[in-house]
Amino acid sequence: MLRQTLAFVVAAMLFSACHKDKKHEERQPATLSVLVYIAGDNNLQSFIHNDIAQMVEGSQTIGADCHLLLFVDAAGKRPYYVKVEKGDTVHVKTFGQELKSSDPATLTEALQWMRQNYEAKSYGLVLWGHADGWTIWQKDGDSSPRRAYGQDRTGGEQWMNIPDMARAIGQAMGDQRLRFIFADCCCFQSVESAYELRHSADCIIASAAEIPGEGAPYHTVIPALFSQRDDFAQMAADAYYQQTSGGYREPMSVVMTSQMERLADATRTVLKQSLTHIDEGYPDVEGLIYYYDQTLFDMQDFMLRHASPENYAQWKSVFDQAVPHRTFVPVWMANHVPYLSAWSSDVFRDFEVTEERFGCVNMFVPQNSTTKNKRQQNERISQMQWYKAAGLDELGW
Repeated sequence: MLRQTLAFVVAAMLFSACHKDKKHEERQPATLSVLVYIAGDNNLQSFIHNDIAQMVEGSQTIGADCHLLLFVDAAGKRPYYVKVEKGDTVHVKTFGQELKSSDPATLTEALQWMRQNYEAKSYGLVLWGHADGWTIWQKDGDSSPRRAYGQDRTGGEQWMNIPDMARAIGQAMGDQRLRFIFADCCCFQSVESAYELRHSADCIIASAAEIPGEGAPYHTVIPALFSQRDDFAQMAADAYYQQTSGGYREPMSVVMTSQMERLADATRTVLKQSLTHIDEGYPDVEGLIYYYDQTLFDMQDFMLRHASPENYAQWKSVFDQAVPHRTFVPVWMANHVPYLSAWSSDVFRDFEVTEERFGCVNMFVPQNSTTKNKRQQNERISQMQWYKAAGLDELGW
């Protein structure tokens, strides 16, 4: 009888231990969860279906310990969540009411949903939609055509400012930084935005220029983003570059946010030494590489022109650590403004792109102008942390 009792106790203990081990295994976080935030309540909605199909194709190489998740907001539909797995999509939830993807609270909610339901050791964020640099968007009486991120047209147009984006990510992620932000939108790779997001993610993969309407080639980008290789960000940028759209390749770069404060310090030093005695306080920008319009200039090209050779060499060594990878192209897609040459689509009208000049990070340069848009930008740059960190305020800009 005693033997039977002992045997029963031992069996019960073993069963309990196995049961606890199984529960413990089930609660183990995934290696990586990635949220694709599709802000498609605008004229990009026709590209959503094909991009999701490419994501499904690319997901087939993702390991079982990883999650690819989508927040989808399209015109005329209530937003919904999707999980991509085993080469297919699984509908998770449709919201009971319309949401604005341009509302920072919506981004926070989507990231929190990912963390609560698909816990992982690290997280990534893909920003899908419209963007245009760092620009501060204001609702009332704002006729400026330049915005920040995530145009949403339902119930009145709204965009998301980059400082609000940084706060939204911080509220959702707490002290944990995203492994990456991959921005599949125009002109996102600005030094002002990267500085604002320096506590949000380890790196930012994006273009300083316009991107094609169809966006990234997700069937190759998704495997790169989920790679556990140290150079996954370079892989993702190169995968985008390999796509040819309308005869063009896309200039892409990788920014390491841990280097942004060093870059701000180096930039402040050079600007103070180089630009304090410029006539009327504004630097010469004629012939500089610019992206989209003549407010977003190539940062490397600007510093190359205005810094002394010695100062530039010191600044460039910091810049190369902050921007360790970029894909060089001499000409890129420029559909929305006429800065392609009128007689050729192989050259730009206003500037020449060379590898020495090309840094693939845009930078706002204030200018003395009667144009309302540029005057507004001169005022709004002061709302970005970069303004003081890089010493723009000391120049009277």
